[in-house]
Amino acid sequence: MDRKIAPRSRGLRIVLVSFACDPTRGSEPGIGWGWAEALARRGHTVEVLTHPESDNVRHIKHRIEELGEVGERIRPHIIAEPPAPRWTRLLPGPLSDMAAEVKRYDGWQRRALEYARDQGLDKADLVHHVSYGSLQGGSALRRLGPPLVFGPVGGGQVAPHSHRRYLGAAYRQEALRTWLWVRCLSRRPSCRATLRDAALLLATNRDTERLARALSRTATGLMLADGIQESVVRRPGEAPPTGPDRPPTVLWVGRLHPRKTPELAVRAIAHLRSEIPGVRLVILGDGPLRPSLEQLAVRLGVGESVEFRGLLPREQVFAACDEADAFLMTSLRDSSSTQTLEAWARGLPVVHLGHHGISDFSAPGGAVSVPLGDPADLPQRLACALSGVLEDQHIRRCMERAAPTWARKHTWAAKAETAEELYRAVLSERQPCSYQ
Repeated sequence: MDRKIAPRSRGLRIVLVSFACDPTRGSEPGIGWGWAEALARRGHTVEVLTHPESDNVRHIKHRIEELGEVGERIRPHIIAEPPAPRWTRLLPGPLSDMAAEVKRYDGWQRRALEYARDQGLDKADLVHHVSYGSLQGGSALRRLGPPLVFGPVGGGQVAPHSHRRYLGAAYRQEALRTWLWVRCLSRRPSCRATLRDAALLLATNRDTERLARALSRTATGLMLADGIQESVVRRPGEAPPTGPDRPPTVLWVGRLHPRKTPELAVRAIAHLRSEIPGVRLVILGDGPLRPSLEQLAVRLGVGESVEFRGLLPREQVFAACDEADAFLMTSLRDSSSTQTLEAWARGLPVVHLGHHGISDFSAPGGAVSVPLGDPADLPQRLACALSGVLEDQHIRRCMERAAPTWARKHTWAAKAETAEELYRAVLSERQPCSYQ
């Protein structure tokens, strides 16, 4: 059970803008809920503005009931998302999907602002916008009245042009995203106004922080967007569950999507087999690339060494971490990585590419960062880093001890405590009487 830390001041009334919010999911929905529960545990009243998606409303209600007294401080407000304008359907290919998403989200934010005013949420102490965690989306709730904390947000990171060979045909869409999302949308009035009006911007990687500073003089800070429940973090001295003898195992977790570049993982294992013949790669996740990845594994002669388990519940993901010896992160574009934080929490050494948010928040002593360098030999260099972790037991044991120590700094309890200090600083400037 997560620790409960009493707030060092009176409980605040916080409007949490959390478009994606679901206590049963990871990534953006899990982050949205993580803030709500963590702040409520600190004694604050959390007014959660979100939208219905899949079965999240039922999941939220069930989790609130489970939390008892803590759950009574979480007040969900479900606001439906409007349809996209018809003109977005006339745009070609992926441009149509991007435009539709932007317009639906803009419309939801306008609805959320009107709803919040009708419900008297303008009397809250503070607005904290956490989802979407994108700089370009801005926050219409900046106009509600209370001071705005915006983030942690990403949106400044781009897939490297030098490594486009690993993205294949999908690089065209990445280039379009860079032009539309990073270059254009970050300069639209709603984004600039949010940066101008926000009391504080939290960026989840240095790429985004640099972009924000180029657009505005708003105070910025770095904070990992992802969080982990403290109950998941392996305690000092706790050994992983023992099981039958197994070959050295590398774990890869994520959606099988071009920007996640799972191809690099398969190619790295093919190279690693020459040094560690029995090594195997376990891939958790599903997506459009699965058939081509299965064919690639066979073509490289490692079909029997690569296991595709599909999309699994989070509990089974944690179990897979306990059964692995190293975790491999190969994404060519990500604001940060929930999966690596979960791996570190379970004491799993991580090998990752040295760029974007994963590089900004890499666990000291618990990770090996592989520079992008020459794309031609990147799979070999990933294999070399994995070999160093798998074959040197002393190194691996040291990394296994360092990883949970780092993860513990990013539990939801720790993040809420840090956020409270930031709120205190914001309110002391804007509302000096808020804290007695």
